[in-house]
Amino acid sequence: MIYPTLYHIEYSVVLVYKNINNMLYYYMSIKIISCHPIFNENAVVLSKKFNWKLENEFDPQAGDLYIVYGAHEMSHQLLECQYRKNSSYGYIIMNSEQMQSQFMKNKYYIQLMKRNVVFDYNTITSDYLKSAFDVKVLSYYFFEFMRFNNETNSKEYDICFIGSKNEQREKLLDELQEEFQDLKFYVDFDWSHKSAESLTEILQKSKVVLNIGYYNECRPLETHRINKALASDCDVVSSLSDDTDANDFYKDYCYLTTDIKDTLHKYFNEELEKKKGYEELVKTLSQKFCPHMNFIITHVHEKLLSLNNTNATDTKDLPKPPEASGDNLSSNTETKDETGVTV
Repeated sequence: MIYPTLYHIEYSVVLVYKNINNMLYYYMSIKIISCHPIFNENAVVLSKKFNWKLENEFDPQAGDLYIVYGAHEMSHQLLECQYRKNSSYGYIIMNSEQMQSQFMKNKYYIQLMKRNVVFDYNTITSDYLKSAFDVKVLSYYFFEFMRFNNETNSKEYDICFIGSKNEQREKLLDELQEEFQDLKFYVDFDWSHKSAESLTEILQKSKVVLNIGYYNECRPLETHRINKALASDCDVVSSLSDDTDANDFYKDYCYLTTDIKDTLHKYFNEELEKKKGYEELVKTLSQKFCPHMNFIITHVHEKLLSLNNTNATDTKDLPKPPEASGDNLSSNTETKDETGVTV
């Protein structure tokens, strides 16, 4: 029998220590930032789900890979910093903007997506990015929220809508308040609930959350709002989108309709069956998207580390991932307020 010498033991310990350090560096160099408070909760949940670091101060180092929520809000700063650092680190842009958004006319945001990897929440915008800008979306993703149960089961508001103001939304909500005068409404067009805590508090007091699309054409299903409402123990009545796959998937979780007024009558007359809950939604979406998303992130990061201080991450040489489905989520985010990260 050959007994290990002290040298062998010390050498083995050093190898184990180096391997642990390499693994820690690998995971710690995948980071998450949120550039707008509406996405802060999503960033926290993703961080906990995959044990990736959530950063409040933005100080990129060579080999870092940043998963960026709300990049459209700080596209110029993100792009300038990447140029300044000689593209030694990379971004995965979690696009939440629809094709009609003002940010799709922002040359810095388009350039940021062209230079980096892009994930999206729906097939409509994904197809538009490819056809209009030759930006290829490599994965779909979904917005996950913390689950909040209403322990008292008391609901102060019957109907709630929170979102950006436009003529179509304002007109419909005026009609609904005229139609349902015996019900109590909560309507906020002013972005009074930017923080997750404030938004959760008002949603937990609401029975039904309305999901009314912001645009009239080529509308994805705005599932950022749907998912947050379901996570806050609300039922959701939503206008149909132009994304048939998303409509087909979400019909089991919310009341999708072409006539919101009629559907509300049926809901409050207890003529509608109860939909599936948030836990089942997250379980299904996680099985559907997380393996593919993690596959792409892992390979992008590995390539970034191998390139080290060379050019920006190039997606053309990435291994071909498994096929992914195209149901997902969004919310109109055309606001110009405080951010969740310092650049």
